[in-house]
Amino acid sequence: MACSSSQKGGQGSREKLISISISEGIAGSVIFKQGEFDATGKLSSEEGVLYGVERKVYIYAQTNIRAVDIAEGDFVNNIYEQLIDSMESNPEGYFEKKLKPGKYSLFILENNRLYSKMDEEGFYFPVTVNKDSVSMMKLEIDYKAVY
Repeated sequence: MACSSSQKGGQGSREKLISISISEGIAGSVIFKQGEFDATGKLSSEEGVLYGVERKVYIYAQTNIRAVDIAEGDFVNNIYEQLIDSMESNPEGYFEKKLKPGKYSLFILENNRLYSKMDEEGFYFPVTVNKDSVSMMKLEIDYKAVY
């Protein structure tokens, strides 16, 4: 299985094909966004950048807003769901992790704090893994971005 990965910023863009080595679990990238973006999340000036980053990512049982102590912005202090596993993204931000089918939430270690974004239902970086399938994720760290 393969997926396309791209990076864009003030200095152009590049794309490469990434091969996925697992048959069940999650795969994707951790992207850091900084600068100005339009309401749809696209770069709106040459000052904005987005790029893959190496980070530790924690995998918890699916977690909603009632199961965390909220810090400022998209950071949380404590998570009261079961920690399932963790993984590291590579220097380009790519990650993959074999997981059993189920529902999970992902949290990124960012400057010694846990970072995650909620969906419209109040779950943090939610992902569902189905039998014999790989769920693709793009985890955006955007606390330094302006929309």
